Amino acid sequence: MSDKYDVLAIGSGHNGLIAAAYLARAGKRVLVLERNPHLGGGCVTSEIAAPGFFHDWHSALHVLIQANPLIRDDELGLISQFGLEYIYPEGMYSTVFDDGDSLVTYRDLEKTCEAIARISPKDADAYRAFVAQSSAVLPLMLQGLFVPPAPQGAFWALLDQSTDGRALMHIMQKSMLDIVNDHFEHDKVKIHLMKCAAELLIEPDEKGTGAFIFNMAGFVHSFPWGIPKGGSRALVDALVRCLEAEGADIRADSPVEQVLVRDGKVHGVRLDGGEVIPADIVIGQIHPWLLGAMVEDLDEGVAGRARNTKTSPYSLMSAFYAMAEVPQFDAPKEASYVAAMNFAPASLEAYLRVFDDLRYGDLPKSLTLGITNLAQFDPARAPDGGATLAVHAFAPCELRGGADWDARKDDMRRHMDAVTAGICANFNADTLVGADFATPRDSTRHTPTFQAGDVGGIGKAFFQMGGHRPTPELSQYAVPGAEGLYLAGAFMHPPGGVTGGGRATAIRICDDLAIDFAAISENR
Repeated sequence: MSDKYDVLAIGSGHNGLIAAAYLARAGKRVLVLERNPHLGGGCVTSEIAAPGFFHDWHSALHVLIQANPLIRDDELGLISQFGLEYIYPEGMYSTVFDDGDSLVTYRDLEKTCEAIARISPKDADAYRAFVAQSSAVLPLMLQGLFVPPAPQGAFWALLDQSTDGRALMHIMQKSMLDIVNDHFEHDKVKIHLMKCAAELLIEPDEKGTGAFIFNMAGFVHSFPWGIPKGGSRALVDALVRCLEAEGADIRADSPVEQVLVRDGKVHGVRLDGGEVIPADIVIGQIHPWLLGAMVEDLDEGVAGRARNTKTSPYSLMSAFYAMAEVPQFDAPKEASYVAAMNFAPASLEAYLRVFDDLRYGDLPKSLTLGITNLAQFDPARAPDGGATLAVHAFAPCELRGGADWDARKDDMRRHMDAVTAGICANFNADTLVGADFATPRDSTRHTPTFQAGDVGGIGKAFFQMGGHRPTPELSQYAVPGAEGLYLAGAFMHPPGGVTGGGRATAIRICDDLAIDFAAISENR
C-alpha cells in the first residue's frame, strides 16, 4: 500500500486539475493520477500531424472560462505566476456560405452589426437589440455559472416570481431555432448564429436550448474568445506548475481501476496494477456511464440513473493538417482571419437537413465544417510560413446500419481530404507536410469522459442541465453513498467545453471541510 494522501484526483483534465489546485492551496496533500502517458484530458496539444506543427486534439478555443473568476480574477495565479497567456482575436467566428457569401462576428458589436447590415439592415438592428437584451441578464447568468447550481425546483420557482424571470423561463424552454426565428428574418443571419452554437453538439430544434444562443449574444461581446498561447495544453501546463508549487504530486501512466468505499466512505483507489493508494477525498473525472463499475458498492439506483444519461445526438470527426504555407480559402480574408471559421449552406432548410442526415447515421449532404488555423495568431505553432489547419465535420455517433467506425476510418479520412481540397485552393501534395485523422471512437479511446465521442461529456438537453446535470442527485458534485467522492468534468455544471468547472467542485469540497474558499482563492 502506498502513502496516504488527503486528496486524489482521477484524471488530469483541466477540471480535475483546477479542483485539485484549490485543495492544494488549502494545504491538502494532493496526488493527480492520469491513465495516459501525457497530461491534459481534452486539453492536449502535440505534433500529431508533423514535427514542428502543434495541433490541439480536442479543445482549441477557451471561451466560457474567460468569465470564470479563475481567469477573470486570476484566482490561482495561472496568468500572473504560472505562464498562462491568451490571445484575443478581433474576428471571433465567421460563416462562409455555399453561395460564396460570408458573415463575421467581431469582438466589437458595431463592427458586427455593420457586417450583418450588408446582408440585412433590419437584422443588424435586431441583433443590436438582441445583444442588449442578452447583456442585461448576463450578470445573473454568470452568478450561477461557476458555483454549484441551485436545485432545479428552487431555481424555477425564483424565476417565476418576476416578469423578467418568466421571460427568461420562456427563452430557456424554446429551441435555438425558435429564438432566431423570433428575432431575425434572413436565413444567413440565423444560420450564422446557429452554426456557431452547434459546435456545442446541440441540434437547432432541440427544445430547452434557447438560452444557449440567447446568452451567447451578450457573452461574445463581453468576454472575447481566448486562444491559449502555445496551444490548449498551456492551461494544463500552468495548472501543473501551480500544483507543483503547492507541493502536489502528479503521476502519468497510472490508470485507476476502482474507487474504494468502506462503510459508505471513500478510503482510496486501486490502480490497474493492483496498487492501493489511500485517501480521504477523491475527485473523480468519471463519466456517469462508468460510475457504477468504478465505484465500489455504489447504490444501484444512483448508478442506474447515471447510466441513463444521454450523450449528444451527434459528434465530430477531425482532420489535422500540417501545411507548408498559409491555406488559401475561397472566401474574403476577413472570413478566414478569425478564431473559428465555419462553412454552411446558405439555405435554412438545407442547414436543418444536415441534422436530419446525422439522426439517421449519415454524413450530411451539405457542407458543414468548423475550421481553425491558429498558427496565424500564434506563429510558434508552425514553422515560418506554415499552418496548423484543423478541419472538424459533424458526424453521427453511430453510422447507418451499425457500420464500424474503425472499419470506415480510411474512407472517412479520404472524404475529409477531398472536402478540404474543395474549399482550400492550395491544399495539395506540394503544401501538405503531414496529416492525422480522428473519429468519434478515437475520442472515446483517448478520454473516457468522451463516451460515444461526446466531447461535452453528456448532451446539453434541458433535462440534463443546471441542478439536473448529470442527474439531480449528482448535480451537487458529491456522490451519495460514497462520502468523500466528488465529481468534476464536462458532464457536470457548467456544461461542456473549457469552462473551468472544477472551481465549483472545489467550492463544494471546501464547504464540506469548512475551508474558507474565498481565502484560498485570493490571488497572492
